[in-house]
Amino acid sequence: MSNSGDKRMIANTGYEVKKAIHIGDSEVLFAENMKEPECNYYLVANYVDNGLIGEYSRCMASSDYLEIMKEFITRLDRQLDKVTTEISVVDYHAGIITAEQCYPNDYSQSIDGKVVAIKAEVLRPEYRRGDNQLVLVNGGNGAHGNTRGNAVFCNHLNDGRHTRFERYEVQGEIKELPEWAMERLVVIRAEQEIERQNNVEPTQQENVAGYTITERIKVGANTFVLGENPNAVSPYVTWQHIEGRAGYFWGHYFSNRDKALVDLSARVAKERNNISPDKARKTKTRDDAR
Repeated sequence: MSNSGDKRMIANTGYEVKKAIHIGDSEVLFAENMKEPECNYYLVANYVDNGLIGEYSRCMASSDYLEIMKEFITRLDRQLDKVTTEISVVDYHAGIITAEQCYPNDYSQSIDGKVVAIKAEVLRPEYRRGDNQLVLVNGGNGAHGNTRGNAVFCNHLNDGRHTRFERYEVQGEIKELPEWAMERLVVIRAEQEIERQNNVEPTQQENVAGYTITERIKVGANTFVLGENPNAVSPYVTWQHIEGRAGYFWGHYFSNRDKALVDLSARVAKERNNISPDKARKTKTRDDAR
């Protein structure tokens, strides 16, 4: 897309954007080119920009203004329905998070690994809700203290999406997490822990009692796995395998994958703690012998 003065043009097509409304994951454009050689003066299209490249799709042109305008309105209605459906399936609608609910955005302090709220005005109107404001910061130059960079990489707590904001768009670290956010935080951190394991073995399509092993983490002589079977009463299970022994043991069964991931992470963390050389050893005293 290019700009000519204050005009927004669709690349080098000669079409000037007259109306543009961004709803949900797509922007709907209505454009006009009265010099179009085949008399297709009016055009409607969807536009998506991922920050690196813009993409036009579903382009439709016609000489009939009303036809294209009706299509423009129809596409807006579809986007509205899509966003409405998306919001309706979320269990945690929260009001807008204000500055009073956050610690000040102190640029001298690191926010890496913390849950912060993004300023509501940064988000598009349909997403100005507390559940969309809360993100877990996981890197970027702007996440550190006293840095010249502004990039803050993070995950939305409500759905785990990777995203990026600027440090000046951060309202501050949230003072008190709502219950739903605490639950989602545990799940996201569990997923990140699995991803960052250096000793994660390549997952093979191993099938155990009808469950397909989808995650595998080795800690010392023990391997912890997550199995999935969509047809089972409890579709998710975590097991432990001990080196030198056949089979899997001590299954924990779940109806929810997020809870299974949390359990897998907890079992791994517990085993790491058990075998840690830094684990404090209690010194026996005479009182202990009594």
